[in-house]
Amino acid sequence: MSGARVAAALVTGLALATVPFLRYAHFGAAEAHVDHEPHHGGILGMAGEHHVELCRRQGRIEAFVTDAGRRPVQPRAGSVVVDGTRTIALGWRHHRLQGADVVDAARMDVAITLADGETLSVGFDVERALARD
Repeated sequence: MSGARVAAALVTGLALATVPFLRYAHFGAAEAHVDHEPHHGGILGMAGEHHVELCRRQGRIEAFVTDAGRRPVQPRAGSVVVDGTRTIALGWRHHRLQGADVVDAARMDVAITLADGETLSVGFDVERALARD
């Protein structure tokens, strides 16, 4: 066997040996379900492959929706049912859904409709989990 063939065989063998390890490579895309920290000072819930963060500040409820890699998602519509009795519509403003807060709320059930028609539903125990500004 010539030297060139031996060198080619070694290079090919090394290249093929690295293929199984490519599954662990990170090429700049956000990894799914690695980050479960709130980014906006609220509490984070999961709905399927999406994250919903609920915040309360300055008399407003804010809901931030991100995908599994924590990239922002713009929903079509949203609402919050407060303590199982009162429904508040959420409107899109800047990069979040917003609506009026209910100061004495103990539980908020958020329903968000995405552009593709998928509905996300997450319940939050806000009495214990959210600090009010």
